[in-house]
Amino acid sequence: MITHKKNGQVWTMDYLIGLILFIIVILITIKVAFLAYPSQDHILVYRDAVHLSDSILLQGYPSNWTNTTVLVPGVGHNNRINNTLLSNFKTLNYYQTKTLLHIKSDYIFFIHNDTTIINTGQCVYGYNIATEANCTPILSAIKYANLVKINRLIIYNSTVMVMTFYTWN
Repeated sequence: MITHKKNGQVWTMDYLIGLILFIIVILITIKVAFLAYPSQDHILVYRDAVHLSDSILLQGYPSNWTNTTVLVPGVGHNNRINNTLLSNFKTLNYYQTKTLLHIKSDYIFFIHNDTTIINTGQCVYGYNIATEANCTPILSAIKYANLVKINRLIIYNSTVMVMTFYTWN
């Protein structure tokens, strides 16, 4: 008696299901790979944030600038905040500062310690954003597609503090 064994046979339905699963896995892999890289807009906002935080922590140009002589605003030197320059920065127009700092993203920055934001004449510098009674900015009021936060250690009135920068578009 001769029996036929069906080893090695492929059925069309098995083949199609396997092919569809393979294609789905490839498409998911491609999508994950593209999502792993930030968008071009996010990269531009990040560059603005880094440039802003670097520029603000310098003394600006000229070194003892005022709101009439400023070419590049800055409020520090060696990560130490100069209260005079910080007061001068407060008098500048927001859109003028964006132009002088060569950034396109909107921004805010503020100084804080572990628990509270320090009111240095105003709670938040940059974009006009509402704050709570304790000077905490209400970030939920910002409408953005990309948001970047950078913290920098500074010295303010001989105390180590944190200066937080937010940029967005």
